[in-house]
Amino acid sequence: MQYIQFYRTKDQYEIYTLIAANHTIDGYELQGASVYFIFEEKEACEQTLRSLVSKKLKLYAHDMIQA
Repeated sequence: MQYIQFYRTKDQYEIYTLIAANHTIDGYELQGASVYFIFEEKEACEQTLRSLVSKKLKLYAHDMIQA
C-alpha cells in the first residue's frame, strides 16, 4: 500500500501558486487563528515551489489572478 504525502501551508502566496499550477487541494485545517491548506502530492508541490524560487516556474498571470 502506498500512502499519499500531503503538503500543508498557510502562506497565501504558496497557496495561490499551487492552485495556479493546478495542484489538488485535499482540504484545510483550522489551527487557532490560522487556516492551513492541504495539498496532495507533497513532492510535486515542493518541486513547484523550488521552481518558483529559482525563477524557472512558468505560469500565466491570468491563472495567478484567478487563484
